[in-house]
Amino acid sequence: MYRAVSTGTNLLSWLALFRLGATARGVLPFLLGTAIAWSRGVPIDWSVLVLSSFAVLCVMLMTFLVNEYFDYSTDIANEDYHRLSGGSRVLPRGLIPRRHAIIAAAIFFALACGIGLSLYLSFHTGLLTIPLGAVAIITGFFYTAPPLRLSYRGLGELAIAFSCGWLAVATGYYLQAGRFDSAATLASLPGAFSVFLVILANEVPDIRSDKASGKNTLAVLLGIEKTGVLYAVLLVLCYLNIIVNVFFGIPVVSAYLSVILLLLVVWNILTVFRTGLRYRQVQESFSLRTMVFDHLITVIYAVSFIAAGLNGATINVSHVIILAAAFIVVFLLEGLGLACSRAVLSEKA
Repeated sequence: MYRAVSTGTNLLSWLALFRLGATARGVLPFLLGTAIAWSRGVPIDWSVLVLSSFAVLCVMLMTFLVNEYFDYSTDIANEDYHRLSGGSRVLPRGLIPRRHAIIAAAIFFALACGIGLSLYLSFHTGLLTIPLGAVAIITGFFYTAPPLRLSYRGLGELAIAFSCGWLAVATGYYLQAGRFDSAATLASLPGAFSVFLVILANEVPDIRSDKASGKNTLAVLLGIEKTGVLYAVLLVLCYLNIIVNVFFGIPVVSAYLSVILLLLVVWNILTVFRTGLRYRQVQESFSLRTMVFDHLITVIYAVSFIAAGLNGATINVSHVIILAAAFIVVFLLEGLGLACSRAVLSEKA
C-alpha cells in the first residue's frame, strides 16, 4: 500500500529502488572487458564506451526494477533481511507505488534498445551487438518474471554468474574490438565464481521467507549447512582459478596481486564452519566481505591488464586515467547505493 512521503524521501526511495550497488557491479566487468581490449592494442572508441556503459546501466536498472516488481509478495513476507539481502524494501514499505517500478523498467528497457540500435547502426560495433544485448535483457527480465522465473527454480545464481561474468566482460571487449578473445573469457571466470558467491551469501538470511513463498533459490534447495559447504568449495575454486589462469596467458601480476584475497578467503571459510551462518549479524558482515572479495577480483584483473598494456609500444596515459576514473565513478555509485539503502531501512514503516 502506497503512502505519501516527502520529496526527499521519495528521491532516496527511487535511488534505493535502483539498487545502485548491484547495478554498479554489472558495469564493472563490462569496463574490465574494455580494459582488456585496450591492453591488447585495441584503441578505445570513447563514444562507444560511454554509450554502451549507459546501455549496461539501463539493462541493470531494468533488471532490478522488474525483480522488485515480481518479488513483491516474497519481499513482504521477508522479515530476516539485512542491507544486502531481501531487495531494496522500498515497495513493501509503500514508499513508491508498485506499478511505478514496472513503468520505470519499461523506460529503461526502451533506452537500452535504442542505444543498442545506435551502436550497431551508427558506430558499426559488429553483428553480435544486438544479440549480446538481447541475451542480457532476456536473462535480467526472466530472473524473476514469469514464465521462466529463473531465481524461483534454482537457476538464478547461474544466470547471474553468466550475465555478470562472461557476458559482461566479453561484451565490453567485443564492442571495442569487434571480436571475442580467450583472455577476456579466462578473466571473466573468477568474477563469475565470485558474483555467484555474492548471490549465494545474500540468499542465506532469506531462506525462511523464500521457502514459504515458493522461491527455490539454491540456498532454499540446499539448506543453510549445505549452502555453507558449497560456498566454501566455490570460494577455494575461485581463488585457484585466478592462479591457474596465469598459465594460459593472463598477466602473471594478477596471481601476485591475488595474495590480498587470501585473508578474505580464510576469514569467510572459518566463518562458515564456526558459525554455520546462522546468526543475523554474522550473515550481513559475511555478505559484505563476499562483495569486497568480488570487487577486488575485478580490480586485480583491471590493474593487471592495464599494467600489461603499458608495456606496449604505444602508451597513452590519458586512456589509463579515464579508465581509472570510470572505475572510481562506478564505486562511488555503489557507495551512494549503500547510503540510500541505509536511509530507506531507517525510514519508519
